[in-house]
Amino acid sequence: MTRQRGLALLDFSSFVAHPSALIVTSAVIYTLQILFQAKIAPLELCAFWSIFLLGWAIARGDARFSWHILYFPLIVYGVVSTTSALLAKHHPHHDAEGVLWFKMLIFPGGVILFRTLPRLRELAVYAHAAFVTILSSWGLYEFIVLDQRDLEHRITGPSTHVMTFSGLILPLSLMLLVLWWYERKWWQLTAGTLATVTLLLTFTRSVWLGWIVAAFVVLLASRARLVFYALPVLILFVTFLPIDLFSRLMSTFDTKQESNFDRIRMLEAGGEMIRDFPLLGVGPANVKEVYSLYRKQDAPRPRPPHLHNNIVQLWAERGILGLSAYLLLLGLFLRECIRGRHGPRRKWSDVGIAVAVSLAVAGLFEFNFGDTEVFYLMLNLYALVVVALEQALPEEPGVNATAAGVVPAVA
Repeated sequence: MTRQRGLALLDFSSFVAHPSALIVTSAVIYTLQILFQAKIAPLELCAFWSIFLLGWAIARGDARFSWHILYFPLIVYGVVSTTSALLAKHHPHHDAEGVLWFKMLIFPGGVILFRTLPRLRELAVYAHAAFVTILSSWGLYEFIVLDQRDLEHRITGPSTHVMTFSGLILPLSLMLLVLWWYERKWWQLTAGTLATVTLLLTFTRSVWLGWIVAAFVVLLASRARLVFYALPVLILFVTFLPIDLFSRLMSTFDTKQESNFDRIRMLEAGGEMIRDFPLLGVGPANVKEVYSLYRKQDAPRPRPPHLHNNIVQLWAERGILGLSAYLLLLGLFLRECIRGRHGPRRKWSDVGIAVAVSLAVAGLFEFNFGDTEVFYLMLNLYALVVVALEQALPEEPGVNATAAGVVPAVA
């Protein structure tokens, strides 16, 4: 029985047998896009062809466009960003805002594909697990073999920066551990643990905090009593950390430490930008251009690329309207997750909460919403979660595929 169930999980015959070659090809390329999330060029190339082929399929009637409430904040964010770029005093990057609209299409693309091909959700989980396993193994190789073990030589894997590397691993480590908690599959535990260990070795305090807060929120929401056991375990874990990791953690509370002091000065400069440009901000990607006008003399860096905080960065560069769109996206997604907490899809509710909370908390210390690779990953995971909350896989007991909202294909 167990062997048959395992084989059933790997049966994608219904996926391959879909009558529309455009839909199947789009789904395959969408899966490749997941595997290439650490590299912008192949990531965006796969995203383009997946979206293009899906659009072609919709135009031919092979699939139907379907609405989701999360489209609304994304549309608002795009309109505000484009308007801010066009009206900004400095607009060397306003053409790039057209690319933002393309990036955001990955969310409706994922939603439509997951609704049309329910098996794709399962394949996407496997792809994310494979992706984070490769990413983590690469980072561990750098740490163990290449001796990249200090702040000046941190592990980055195939990514260009440690913040991108850790930002990609953060939500996936939590997703796989939450799925293991419910499903008890060895590969979920293996990939999730490997990713969590690698995350610890990045020396990135923002993702550490994001992981811890998200884990406690999920525990508090599902098993509140476990929090009382988790707290002493966390204290013991921190107490016996290797000295390098412990020192890095304790430096979080030192306001005189250079990176901490630099972030304080960035927040102060961002506050001044917000006061001068409250509605539409200074314009996307213009914070670096105008930072010198608001920078205090003792700020360590003269022209940082961003303000290391999602809320302040978005408010400063896109105004209160841009910030509102971001908060609305986060709020509506969490609402969908909370609504799904009671029922057979509860595991995906916890996955969504863990992903959203971890990225939001880490985003208080890093502009991860503006990191292209992390942005794609976030939208991919949001699409996976919201569709999983809508419908169960066809073979799950008591669930009818048509009643669950699966979009039928038109030959």
